[in-house]
Amino acid sequence: MKKFTYILLVLVAFSLTLTAQEARLSEKNETIQLYSSNDADTPMLINESILGESDDAAYFGLYLEDLTFPKAQELSYPHTYGVLITGVVKDSPSWHYRLRQDDIIMQIGSRQTTNNATLDKITQGLRAGDQISITIFRDGKVESLDMTLGSRSGSLTSSSSSPIKTQKKKLSAGYGGGSWIPMWVHLDMGDINDLITDSTLGFNKTRENGVLQQGLGGKLSIGKGFFLGGQVTTYRDTKKKTNASDATYHIWLKQQNMMGGVTLDRRIPITKNFISSVGLMVGGANHELEFLNTDSNYDWNELPNTIASSNNTHFRLKKSYLLVQPRAELMYRFLPWLGLRAEAGYAYGYPLTQDWRVKGLENESYEVTNSPDTKYEGLTLSIGPWFGF
Repeated sequence: MKKFTYILLVLVAFSLTLTAQEARLSEKNETIQLYSSNDADTPMLINESILGESDDAAYFGLYLEDLTFPKAQELSYPHTYGVLITGVVKDSPSWHYRLRQDDIIMQIGSRQTTNNATLDKITQGLRAGDQISITIFRDGKVESLDMTLGSRSGSLTSSSSSPIKTQKKKLSAGYGGGSWIPMWVHLDMGDINDLITDSTLGFNKTRENGVLQQGLGGKLSIGKGFFLGGQVTTYRDTKKKTNASDATYHIWLKQQNMMGGVTLDRRIPITKNFISSVGLMVGGANHELEFLNTDSNYDWNELPNTIASSNNTHFRLKKSYLLVQPRAELMYRFLPWLGLRAEAGYAYGYPLTQDWRVKGLENESYEVTNSPDTKYEGLTLSIGPWFGF
């Protein structure tokens, strides 16, 4: 328990540090500064120095960035090219032609704007007074408009020398994804260890401070910050011992824990790259033990006698549960398609039967008398990569 508490405290400290850093960056970028036309920091089409720029250089008055896949998904844009408008300078040509934030520039004239660098090359050949056709994607539709370019000195007035705040961008909750899920599950293994460490079997006990379950998980956005998905993780271990009663026989043990189900999460974006979520998994779980006692001596002609009269035995024990797992998740996105996720939760299994059962050939089950009411319950912790957003 102390180990889980320590890990959770480290995770919280790490998330708060990232949140503070992202918040400072967000505050810095939320305000666009506008200055008089003779200031070297006057906004440009692309964020570059204007030293040496000619007086008749074409001026749009746009803030731009390369279009990312998550943003394209958010805007329902179906293509892999384009330049995103993130802000418009007041009283600029783009302002007067009603270009706006979240428009996607697809084409200028007959030339496709693949990215910001391509757009810069196109605009370098344009001059103030040029009339151009610009194709944009807005609100799910492709639109074209004709506009006349201005010059920087003719587009900014002294009234624009004070800072102007643009509309605050709505943070995206993402579109979903999936990943390999490593999960540390702190289960009570006392009942299982009492059985397998019995002197007749002689196996070493299973780790009592938690086991590492591994599996896969994924989820997709269903709107308004909600994500629907699924997840399954398992733990498996196989052991072999010489039968203490007869050295010609060996006892095999295969142990498995499993939990999985349908997940529903509500994501809450903190910053552009830092996402939190709370959710619930509803599904099933089980403990399973499989034993094989064998002398590895099988002869076709002797099989009837081996089956009926020898010490060769094989059976499978199982205890099943309905599972509920509330959990909270933090994710930091390093790239548009790659992030680091950390999740903490609590698994609670409601047993379908009080006793353990031996599984038969046709889904039959046989009650194991005097079996304990083994619980499937404990803290869960998962830290790993996330592919998608």
